Amino acid sequence: MKRVLVTCAHSDDAVIGCGGTIKEFTDRGIEVLAVSICGDRINGFDKAMSMLGADFVALKNSYGKINMDVMISDLENIFEDFNPDVVFTHWTNEILYDHELVSKQVIKLARQYDHDILLYELPATSVDFTFDVAVDITRSYTFKLKALFEMKEAFDVETFKNEVLPSVVYAPGYRGILTGCKYAEVFKSLGVRKPLSPYGRRLMDIEKLL
Repeated sequence: MKRVLVTCAHSDDAVIGCGGTIKEFTDRGIEVLAVSICGDRINGFDKAMSMLGADFVALKNSYGKINMDVMISDLENIFEDFNPDVVFTHWTNEILYDHELVSKQVIKLARQYDHDILLYELPATSVDFTFDVAVDITRSYTFKLKALFEMKEAFDVETFKNEVLPSVVYAPGYRGILTGCKYAEVFKSLGVRKPLSPYGRRLMDIEKLL
């Protein structure tokens, strides 16, 4: 069975960045494990991941106070035990320190363990995001939105209304317009391991050009 690891600094990031893609994977029988580095602000995380069909783990860090040594040790254990085929994590240039910290460490570990890496977009925090992979989530968009509402109580009213919810209401539609579907999630590929190729995910079947 294929396995996908989704890492995020905070539990809602997984839903915002790739919730629809998670659902597309699990509907195809692919095992997905979502790991929240911070274990606070996880109200509804279990219900959200259940709705998307994914397993989840929340580590014992706090917002803005990530213990690097503990995080690296925990992630190493997860990489070894779960042995994913593909790893999703944050974009590298992020407004929030926790996001950048997690991104850099996960990329290092994924390289060390020879896993393919895809970086997801968080509209409220990702700076100068670029993508070269898009996933049609038209069928799974409703699940993504419902999963986010399962986590509504983790935020104060204004944060959810002005920062969190718009990222799921508007961004997938905009990305869908750009890529030719109703709703899409987009990612930056950091190359393919087998065979080694920096732009392997851009290789397209000739029939798709017609």
